Amino acid sequence: MSLAETLEAGKHEFLEAAGEVSAGQGQVGPGHRGWSAPECIEHVVAVEERYLIWMKDAAAEAPRRDAEREFRLFNLARSRLIKLEAPEAVRPRGRFRTFEEAIEEFQAARNRSIAWAREKGVALYSIGVRHPRFGLLSGAEVVKLMDAHARRHAEQMREIGMEVTRGKEKRVKQGKARKAGFRRDEPDLGEDMVPRREAGWWFSDGDFATIRDRRLQDLEAANLRAATLRVEGSVLERVQLAGGEFGAAVWKDARFVGCDLANVRAHRLTLVRVELIDCRMAGLRSEAAEWQDVLIRNGDGRFAQLQGGKFGSCEFDGCQWEEADLQRADLSGCVLRSSNLGRADLRGARLRDADLRGSEVEGIVVGAGDVQGAIVDAAQAMVFARLLGLRVR
Repeated sequence: MSLAETLEAGKHEFLEAAGEVSAGQGQVGPGHRGWSAPECIEHVVAVEERYLIWMKDAAAEAPRRDAEREFRLFNLARSRLIKLEAPEAVRPRGRFRTFEEAIEEFQAARNRSIAWAREKGVALYSIGVRHPRFGLLSGAEVVKLMDAHARRHAEQMREIGMEVTRGKEKRVKQGKARKAGFRRDEPDLGEDMVPRREAGWWFSDGDFATIRDRRLQDLEAANLRAATLRVEGSVLERVQLAGGEFGAAVWKDARFVGCDLANVRAHRLTLVRVELIDCRMAGLRSEAAEWQDVLIRNGDGRFAQLQGGKFGSCEFDGCQWEEADLQRADLSGCVLRSSNLGRADLRGARLRDADLRGSEVEGIVVGAGDVQGAIVDAAQAMVFARLLGLRVR
């Protein structure tokens, strides 16, 4: 993928994230936690303009290309887990009057960057820019940094939209009795998708990969590395992705059947209306997991590391979670049916209205307040009583 194509793909992702923010949400920020969506866009535009000026004024350098350094730089800049203080010069100041105006300015700024990258091409590897945080960068590395930065704030806009939506849903539910019980939305999948068994056409050696509206079968794609892996509207059957490493994995309206996801690592792992059936997920790791309407049936999630994950309306049926690290995870309202939680670490987790009935909880690691509000059966209640030092006579 060329540098111009990288910026094109990032533009698509940013506009897609902006599209998930409704007109009303566009003026609403996530409270005390950060900027509003228009402020995010204003900041991104300011950074894009600044980086483009730097590249146009850059001095010639000996050609240098380091794919490994570019990959690390991209993931560092893109990750929302690493807090970076924005310089005063690029902080939002209310430059745009409307959300729509902000979007138009982003498109204009990104189009200028794309045109510059297309004009210069590989010559961008032969100029040097001094970045105040990252030191001497080639022009190509500045392009990767520019794109990573925009994708970082695209993720922030998605968080804003999801938080506002959750707030509305919470207000609707307040004061009402819970009559319907657990509900999970199923994936929205097309019909008559032709099975594919060739790997080359769906995964690029570049930074980004997208699988959209496809049915993939019997593919070997272990140990893949990419900045972003998106799977949308697709079915993957017996696809081997074990050992993959991604800056972000975003899977929406997808079904995985008999897939090997063992030791997959993604800084951010976002699943929306996803089903994982008979999949191997041992050692799955994410520093920022956010799952909504996810079903895992007969899944092997032993030793998974999903600390602090957010799981909304998720259903785990017949899953193995032994020694999984779920500390501080929010499992409120989820169903864990016929699953094994032996030695799983749930300290600090939120389990209110989580239905654990029928699951193995012997040896689970929890604190006294962690199981408050959880739904358990009589046998499980005895186990928790022992864990908490209670004596039932």
